[in-house]
Amino acid sequence: MFDGNGRNINEMTDALNNPEVLSHYDLLDRLGIIEEINRLKTLVIERNDLLGEASVIFTQTEIPEIARTAAGFLLNKFIPRRLSFIYSQDGGPEVKVLSFRNMKEDPPETHLIDLSPFDGFFSENIGLVRFSDMREKLKDPVALEDLNIMDPELVIPVKGHTGLYGMVLISSKIVGGDYSISELAYVDRLMSFVSIAMQNSIHYSSSVTDSKTRLFNTAFIQSEIEEEISRTKRYGGVFSILMIDLDYFKVLNDKYGHLAGDLVLKEVASMIGSSVRDGDVAARFGGEEFMVLLHNADACSAYSIAERLRRSIEVRRFFYMNQEIRVTASIGCVAFNGDDTLSREDLCYLADTALYRSKHSGRNTTSIVGSGLLHRAVKALYQMENN
Repeated sequence: MFDGNGRNINEMTDALNNPEVLSHYDLLDRLGIIEEINRLKTLVIERNDLLGEASVIFTQTEIPEIARTAAGFLLNKFIPRRLSFIYSQDGGPEVKVLSFRNMKEDPPETHLIDLSPFDGFFSENIGLVRFSDMREKLKDPVALEDLNIMDPELVIPVKGHTGLYGMVLISSKIVGGDYSISELAYVDRLMSFVSIAMQNSIHYSSSVTDSKTRLFNTAFIQSEIEEEISRTKRYGGVFSILMIDLDYFKVLNDKYGHLAGDLVLKEVASMIGSSVRDGDVAARFGGEEFMVLLHNADACSAYSIAERLRRSIEVRRFFYMNQEIRVTASIGCVAFNGDDTLSREDLCYLADTALYRSKHSGRNTTSIVGSGLLHRAVKALYQMENN
């Protein structure tokens, strides 16, 4: 193990156990060599602890968990009055805040909606800064007022190759006075690891999600279907796919405008995402079409989930510019139970065929791939269970 100047601390420590060296211990002590070796040993322990903390941070894939993990490490060193993590959702414009007051999560009532006022400042100022310095240099009182609510003393940027992804705000300590030089150095080093972890999370999320709806994208769900086919063929079981399409969506766009259409699209996506079970995969397949992979779901289960979702969309009222908008959805279902003759492309085609049947049966309905007898049997079973 070497210190910052390339000195081997283990060799220096071992030298102290040499009888010849020990005979001159008092002289070494007066010269400050013993104190320096002990200081370097402490530094090595602190660096090893920091690397251990970094490895734990890098095991987290979601930004809130990265923030909570880092907060735990910081709170073990000192207790700030407030600790706030501000970040852009998936690298986009939406700003999230995760805040702690007196060691407990307690989000502030901030109105911060945009990180752009701080982007220019941190392009010129690297690393940790004091908020007092930031206040003097940043000539944007509105933006600073948004941060004032979080009572910051220290501000650490989270930056990536496309600019500012977020900030970490640390208030003054409850006990212990001002931050020491060693505490500031620790915060700066830990936050550099947090910054990398947050960047990785944002980049990964951006690569597998649809930017408009925040659901997974087509490439991701296609990959998940491939894996689920292999898993089912090897270990048995069953899974299903739903193909969902909003009815007359072009008419909606023409009547109310594309901004209204985007609002409906996002809210329906949110409904789909919250309707599926943990572990299932919901994705935007393209345009106004969505796809859902339902793990461990046979045809009856898939039909039941699809019908609940279809009815919830049917009764939902959307509002844009004081206008009420209603929309319905057509859904196609296909179940897979390990048939060796079916590929991912075949399953997607069959789900789309079932969706096509729903469209040509008057829309706002759910259809299952297979014979008419299968469709009627599953539908009758569903109606018996829900009556």
